[in-house]
Amino acid sequence: MERRKGLLLKGFIGENGVRARSGKGVFVVTAKWQEKPQPGSVSQELAKTFSVSHILATLVAQRVEPPTRENVASFLRPTLGGTLPPSLLNGMDRAADRLAQAVKDRQRVIVHGDYDADGVTASAVLIRACRAVGHSITCHLPSRFDDGYGISSDFVRKAVEEDVDLVVTVDCGTSEHENIRLLSENGIDVIVTDHHEPGDRGLPSQALAVINPKSRDSTYPFRDLTGVGVAFKLAWALYEKLAGSPRVGDLQRTTLLSLVPLVAIGTIADVAPLVGENRALVAEGLKRMRDSSPGISALLDNCRGQSEDLTTRMIAFHLSPRLNAAGRMGKANLALDLLVEDDPAQARQLALSLDHLNSERQTLCQVILSEASREAEVNHSFEHDPAVLVAREGWHEGVIGIVAGRLSEIYNRPAAVVSFPPGQRHGRGSARSAAGINLYRVMENSCQHLLSFGGHELAAGFTLERDSLEAFREAFLRECASQVDGQGFVPVLYYDMEIPFAEINHRLVSELDKLRPLGQGNPESRFLVRGLRVVGGHQLLRGNKRFFFNVSQDGIAYRAVVNNNQSLWSTLESVGRGKVDIVCTPVLTSSNFYHSPRLELQVDDLRPAAV
Repeated sequence: MERRKGLLLKGFIGENGVRARSGKGVFVVTAKWQEKPQPGSVSQELAKTFSVSHILATLVAQRVEPPTRENVASFLRPTLGGTLPPSLLNGMDRAADRLAQAVKDRQRVIVHGDYDADGVTASAVLIRACRAVGHSITCHLPSRFDDGYGISSDFVRKAVEEDVDLVVTVDCGTSEHENIRLLSENGIDVIVTDHHEPGDRGLPSQALAVINPKSRDSTYPFRDLTGVGVAFKLAWALYEKLAGSPRVGDLQRTTLLSLVPLVAIGTIADVAPLVGENRALVAEGLKRMRDSSPGISALLDNCRGQSEDLTTRMIAFHLSPRLNAAGRMGKANLALDLLVEDDPAQARQLALSLDHLNSERQTLCQVILSEASREAEVNHSFEHDPAVLVAREGWHEGVIGIVAGRLSEIYNRPAAVVSFPPGQRHGRGSARSAAGINLYRVMENSCQHLLSFGGHELAAGFTLERDSLEAFREAFLRECASQVDGQGFVPVLYYDMEIPFAEINHRLVSELDKLRPLGQGNPESRFLVRGLRVVGGHQLLRGNKRFFFNVSQDGIAYRAVVNNNQSLWSTLESVGRGKVDIVCTPVLTSSNFYHSPRLELQVDDLRPAAV
């Protein structure tokens, strides 16, 4: 089905709305504005109890479940005091006992990590925790290309040959039944720390202990810890065992606090919900990050040229991609070496190497995204196909997950990207979800065409044979379609609430800071404001990727800014000096031209005013 620039697509996409860039031009999709459920009278009670505005109380009630006084207080004032004791995790007591024995007896311990930022930070947590009590442990990070995810048979052989006493997995291990059995049969104890969903076989029975808040028999109150979060809990429990008491010594307490920035980085990088314990760990980690290890300090120094503010957004878009770049480019140990390095000069060199790798990764992503977009537009009918699957020989396997994510954003539907190494029968794929589709369920119901798969609702990885590609494509599209309602993939822009323009002021923006740290499960606040008059001119900036205009109502006026959405420029021109409705986030921006922060509106979408 041929695609032409400016073509208006219907069916799954809709008839009007924002434009999304593709490899061959621009296509138009509808963005439906939808208000999030409102909490009703509970927001009035919270506003009175906590002496905050009705707007902030509503926003908090939308994010806290249930919005009890205790839960709201913890949300507004996140501290490590709100974290749960590690002993509540199934298997923790036995695991901490065994690790403490290994530390006391100077046994050979290997941490088996993962090559992404969550797995690397989790590995660094345990290495630093054991180093602080005088025991040096080693770490094995699998190669994305040679080993794939999880424990390999080569690792088992290496552990046996080197007379390892204990293997501790981080961010993996829940589904590694066979290789854990082999390790156990060769006299090697295995502790699994993980956060991935167990498969149909459940937990590996021959592991000495399995610590996973998502296990089916878990009674732990918070199931959304990341791999690094679970590793941190094990380090905490280890120190309690060594101290013989829940009250650890000053040195151990200082060490645990120094590890919290690693937990924050891994949690943000893994896009975990920033609620409950994750919110407390990330908030504390951000506070302590500037005075953290030499490796993190070096990373921050390299990122500050792009972002001065130390926020979750800076971590997500500048710092964690550098860590992930190492694993994507087949050099995960470079990121780990940086995070455990104590010499500032060496840390700066390692951070510079990560910068170079990240630049290479960015170039690869741009090239493959362009090729994948063309493949998608040639091979898919966007009127009928509920998902996108593209495949090619020779695409770099380390970046296909990023490309899949970009495709899902561009086409507003799940996307899978498959790469086949030249001349080989087996290929690897990565998929990202959209529109609320549960990818793990899609993979489960399509697994007859796969050699292996893993992941969760939003992202999945898999392997398959060339001969199975078309059969898997059909199954993938069919299973995605089974989860789509009758409306198809009309993109939805959710906003928190509609507010009068007069409610937008410096006091509101200051109150919104109480919602930080922001991220998955606690996003930036969006408001619908109606009937604003467009005044003055509007101007394109930064290579036509950013523009601003002014809006006013009843004598109040603010500058409005649009980023990376040129289609709204056309909408604004059609309105002229008329009125618009906008969905926006009010922010304070600093500039050398202004002596004090200036209030602006970051606009997500705009339309001619309804009335």
